[in-house]
Amino acid sequence: MNSARISLTGKVFEQDFAPWIRRHSRKLGLEILRLSRDRDALIVEACGSEPMLQALALGCALGPESVLVDRFDIEIRNLQ
Repeated sequence: MNSARISLTGKVFEQDFAPWIRRHSRKLGLEILRLSRDRDALIVEACGSEPMLQALALGCALGPESVLVDRFDIEIRNLQ
């Protein structure tokens, strides 16, 4: 099991983005631990398998039409 911290910057604070992230994380079999703001970034903390965490980060970067992600960074940690 792994955890990830995904940092998203750009036009990422639209109201529909957090529910979108939660919905897609469930489809990928991930658990969202926290969604928070850090200055100008939206921070997504999740746990699950590394390939699915990578898929979530890429999916968030592409996002729904209402958001425009300028940059995303992902930090993955092994929980074992």
